[in-house]
Amino acid sequence: MTNVVDAIWHGLLGSEAEPQTRRELVRHLVTVHLVLYAGVVMLFLATAWAVRHSGGRRALAIPFAGAAIQLAGEVWHAYSHLQFRPNPFPELAGFVGLAVVIVATIVAGRGARGAAIERRLQRSPQGR
Repeated sequence: MTNVVDAIWHGLLGSEAEPQTRRELVRHLVTVHLVLYAGVVMLFLATAWAVRHSGGRRALAIPFAGAAIQLAGEVWHAYSHLQFRPNPFPELAGFVGLAVVIVATIVAGRGARGAAIERRLQRSPQGR
């Protein structure tokens, strides 16, 4: 959702809507990007919480690493904006980090579902 808002702002409104002063840029980051930043922080906190409460399962370390990469990329992105030096690499880092979280979560979920089904089959009379 946040990427849609950002795409509309930058793509549809055009370059004439781009901030020209530091004050305009801060206002832009606080309004247009704030939802994105809140989502990135919440994903990082959620994966950190999951790792802390995982009981030692290492599979959750990968989504946490992806969330950390995304957070670092978005901080770098905001900093490069504030320096008026646009850079595509922070956005790429943010996207790659998010992709890592999504793929690792799907893979971990499939593995957990498979293990749960296997346990159920072993306990059922039909599975013996």
